Amino acid sequence: MINSLTSLRFFFAFAVFLSHLTFVSTELHWYNWLKNFVFFEGYLGVGFFFILSGFVLALNYQNKINKPHEFSIKNFYINRFARIYPLHFLTFFLMLPFVFHQNLWDPLVAFFNFFLLQSYIPIQEFYFSINNPSWSISTEFFFYLAFPFLVSLLHRFPISRFLPLLAIPIIIFIEPHIDLDYEKGIFYIHPLVRTIDFFIGIILYNQYRRFNYLLKNISFRQGSLLEISAFFVLIIFFSLHEFVPRMFRYGIYYWLPMSLIIVFFSVEKGILSRILQHRMLIYLGEISFSFYMLHMIIIKYGNLWFPELNDFVKIGLYLIVSLGLSILTFEYFEKPINRWIKNKYRNYSQQNQ
Repeated sequence: MINSLTSLRFFFAFAVFLSHLTFVSTELHWYNWLKNFVFFEGYLGVGFFFILSGFVLALNYQNKINKPHEFSIKNFYINRFARIYPLHFLTFFLMLPFVFHQNLWDPLVAFFNFFLLQSYIPIQEFYFSINNPSWSISTEFFFYLAFPFLVSLLHRFPISRFLPLLAIPIIIFIEPHIDLDYEKGIFYIHPLVRTIDFFIGIILYNQYRRFNYLLKNISFRQGSLLEISAFFVLIIFFSLHEFVPRMFRYGIYYWLPMSLIIVFFSVEKGILSRILQHRMLIYLGEISFSFYMLHMIIIKYGNLWFPELNDFVKIGLYLIVSLGLSILTFEYFEKPINRWIKNKYRNYSQQNQ
């Protein structure tokens, strides 16, 4: 993994955390402006994760997939399962007491959630069930299933790199015909739609590799300019987002700035990527998956147990607890069980050869 991109994962996970601070009630105009105009748009972090996922998987696996004797699709799926499912399993059961306490239990909904199928149903009671953020790994797991085939598609038919562009007129055409009740479930949540973001990440890697010889030879000054420019583009897009329908902001609108950030920071030749290579920031990036999966649990239980606590105190408390539990979960659950699953599968494979 490229260190600067690892660090960026935490900052975008933190953006998602900010978007979930909807419980804060205050008459402070400056904070309400931040909450409605800045924090709420934090869901853009998910789009970053999806594009980054395609980029990183292509970086690590594409050459092997295109040489079948070097790639085991079964090993790939086991490794991806070991990466994301155990934490989903843990957070699912951590949320059950809350679900029962709030009378939210529904066996059918729980079934879809447990087996990471909730993002296929464009109904909020399904895709935001149990532990809300788990919808994204339901979508992500579909990406993993599709990844080898998308890489093969791009390899055999290079013109397929233009397919994401077709999404723009298609969405413009169908937008007026989509019921608002299903808009988020389709354009923000559904795996078939968000696969476009993931595919963009794969395409990005191929363009990065194609022009790598140019990017690797840029100076520190040029690299810094590219990194700062990428963030400046994101800031411009972000500042204009209120003029763009939300359906486009779920994905398409942020494709360009996210792509620029991923490509320019992957080169690691500028001042910002140098800062992001600090050991502490890299570690925050490593625990970002735990942070992402745990923070909503902390918020929900915190609001249930401490309803009278000052909302601004809650923000600080929830952030600290989320970070602390993320470190513990990463070190004593996520990493050990990931190794255990891989070792079990390796031993099983060796015994059955």
